[in-house]
Amino acid sequence: MRKAGLASSVGLVLVVSIVLGWAFGSWLDSKLHTAPYLMMLFTLLGIAAGFIEMIRIAQQLSKDD
Repeated sequence: MRKAGLASSVGLVLVVSIVLGWAFGSWLDSKLHTAPYLMMLFTLLGIAAGFIEMIRIAQQLSKDD
């Protein structure tokens, strides 16, 4: 049951990290008037963080076997 819960969180982790990166970058752009550079930067960082976490979850699932 634990593996199923962990596996089902993979997609959610990826989407949430991208959305948080985009939102934080957009917020900074509005405060610092640097649009769209920080939004793009933090969206890319969110994508990278999401994939790194996805790989960690996949490694943890394969290690449990």
